[in-house]
Amino acid sequence: MSLPTLMDLVRRSTDYLANHGITNARRETEWIFAETLKLTRMDLYTRFDMPLEEHDVTRLRSLVQRRGRREPLAYVLGTQAFGELTLAVGPGVLVPRPETEELVAFALSRFPTETIIRVLDVGTGSGAIALSIKHARPQWDVAGTDASTEALVFARANGERAGVAVRWHHGHLMRELPGPCDLVLANLPYIAENERAHCDPELAFEPQSALFAGADGLDLIRELIADLPRLLAPQGEAILEHGWNQGPAVRALADAGGFQADTIQDLGGKDRFAHLRRKV
Repeated sequence: MSLPTLMDLVRRSTDYLANHGITNARRETEWIFAETLKLTRMDLYTRFDMPLEEHDVTRLRSLVQRRGRREPLAYVLGTQAFGELTLAVGPGVLVPRPETEELVAFALSRFPTETIIRVLDVGTGSGAIALSIKHARPQWDVAGTDASTEALVFARANGERAGVAVRWHHGHLMRELPGPCDLVLANLPYIAENERAHCDPELAFEPQSALFAGADGLDLIRELIADLPRLLAPQGEAILEHGWNQGPAVRALADAGGFQADTIQDLGGKDRFAHLRRKV
C-alpha cells in the first residue's frame, strides 16, 4: 500500500476540519502540518508530492483530530505567538489573545523609555504580559503573580525560553505583595457565569478559573481595584482588560475606589481596557 503524499493528506485534513466546524480549515491544517513537520507553509506547496512516513501520518492525524474536537489550535501546536515572543501553552493556562497585545502596547506608551519603574502583572497566566513588558524594557523591574501553580510553570518556562528575567509570585491577586508599584497590569477573568452556556465551545478546554468571575464577571476586577490604593504608587497607573460591555461598570468601581478611570477601545472599536489613576 502506497504512502499518502503531503498534499493529499493536507486536503483530507482540511475537509475533516471544515466538516467539524473549523472556519479557517485550510490555514489551520497548514499550520499544524508545517509545525509538526518542521517546514514552512511554502514548503507544503513546493513538496506537495512528498510521501509521508507512517509515523508522521499517525502523528498528524492525531493532531488534526484534536483540533476537530475543538481543542484550541494553540494547545494542539503547543505554542502561541504573542507580540515578539512565542509562548508555550497547554491545558492549565489561558491562551493569550491578540487584544492583550494592545494592552502591552498602551502600557509601554505610558512611560518614557529611559525610566526605571516597578511593574506588576496580576493573573499572569502564561506570562504573556509580564514577559512582553520586560522584553521591551529590560531595565524595568517586572513581576508576575498568579493563583495557579500550573500557570506559573508555563510562565517560568516561557521566561527561560525567551531569556527574559521576570520575578514570579504564587498567590491570589496582589495579596501579601509589598508596594509601591508604578504600573499594575491585569487581564483577569471577566466573563459572567450566566454567559457560560453561550460561549465558544473551545473555551471548555481552557482553565475555567481564568475565564469566569461571578455573576457579573467582575468579582476579581472588583477585588483588585479595592486593593489598588495599598499597592499603587502615588503617581502610579493601572491598566485592566475587561469585557466589551463592562466599561461603565469598571469606571464606577474605580470611582468608588478613589480612582479616575478612562475606557480605552481595542482596534475593533470595542471598549476593552480601563486606565486608572488616583484622583487629584
